[in-house]
Amino acid sequence: MLTLTKVKRTSFCNMIVRRWKRTAVHTITAVILLYIYLNWTQVTKTMVHSSDRRYTWVSEHRDVSAVNKERMERIHKVCSANKKELRRYGDMTDTSKHIYIDEKHKLTYCFLLKSGYTFWSILFHIVRGDFNTTSPFDPAIFHQRGNGIPSLHTLPLKQRSIFFNSSFSFMFTRDPYSRLLSGYTDKLFMPNNHWHDVAPTIGEIVRHNHQDCIPDLTFSEFIKYIIHSEEHRQPRNPHFRFAFEFCDPCQYKYKFIGKLETIKQDTKYLLGKMNQNKIIQSLEKDFKGQYTNFTIRERIDILFRIKDIYPACQVKFFQVQQKIWKGFQMNGIISTSSKYPITEEQSNAITPDIFQDFVFKAIGDAADEKVSRRNKEEAMLEAYSTVETADMEKLSRLLQSDCEVFGYDCRPSKLFKDRQYIKPWYFDIATA
Repeated sequence: MLTLTKVKRTSFCNMIVRRWKRTAVHTITAVILLYIYLNWTQVTKTMVHSSDRRYTWVSEHRDVSAVNKERMERIHKVCSANKKELRRYGDMTDTSKHIYIDEKHKLTYCFLLKSGYTFWSILFHIVRGDFNTTSPFDPAIFHQRGNGIPSLHTLPLKQRSIFFNSSFSFMFTRDPYSRLLSGYTDKLFMPNNHWHDVAPTIGEIVRHNHQDCIPDLTFSEFIKYIIHSEEHRQPRNPHFRFAFEFCDPCQYKYKFIGKLETIKQDTKYLLGKMNQNKIIQSLEKDFKGQYTNFTIRERIDILFRIKDIYPACQVKFFQVQQKIWKGFQMNGIISTSSKYPITEEQSNAITPDIFQDFVFKAIGDAADEKVSRRNKEEAMLEAYSTVETADMEKLSRLLQSDCEVFGYDCRPSKLFKDRQYIKPWYFDIATA
């Protein structure tokens, strides 16, 4: 009986050992297979991502080309159908003065202001070979970007059309409502020489009195000025001219129409057409971050460079700093929850480096593209809510040419439907 029990125990132990061995073998096999699978998947993913990058680049170029074809067809159709009506807007100026040329590379660029002009004027310099760099964000060229570029107008009259038609010509445009707001924000709300160069002319029209410097023009006053100058055929500063009038795409048949709303894709496509691969590579490195940093530096440079005009404008340096702060918020650069961190007593001791450090620390949730876009849209709704309904209707009619030619909505529901006044927050420096 005892012997039988020992045999049973031995048999049972052998069975356990065999099962354990099988389990161990299966486990090891599974681990090996899992390892092989994961490595294979990673390789496959790398191959797919690499392929996707190549495909995206090709697809992006193909899409931009197709979109441009649609834009060109639209312009041709609108110009053909409304040539007589549209022409009266183009007769106010000599468009050839607004077209940069690069004779070496046979390029022409209509430099519409407030439509990516600063960025593309620097790129144009680089392509021409004026700057020894491949990046428009290179700090070394920051203060050189104002150097002149010859315009089409500098060529003998008989050669202008010949050169333009044989060149690769392009322009950038922008939603007209957004462009007007940007012109006001950058040139009339935030500190700028326009406070005493342009604002007094606007003040005489909308306030019926003369002031040598006006730092507090409201957006609704600005729109009244736009309407008045257009209705009375009075010339305006180039920043506030309409896109169709400035670049006249009915007469000058550009080969490419870019838009600020798609500037990254359009810029890559254009640079590719120009065989500027090194510039493309420089822009691949955090395009949005570089663009934002450049904008911050540019605005702070203006803040301190024109410091001498503030006393004449009867505005405190602290108030000007607050205006810059609010401007960064409405442009979606810093968080709306970021308060300006210094007092009026401390403001006179501020330096460009310290101010810049404050701005970078205040970016916060605005680093998220969705949040940044939301903030810009809120500022736009706020600004246009302060404009009288009658003036909005007039403005819509005046912008009709830009909207029809370049494919924008002249009555966007967010600005015209269920209009209601929004108490200023973005444009109130007390909230900085």
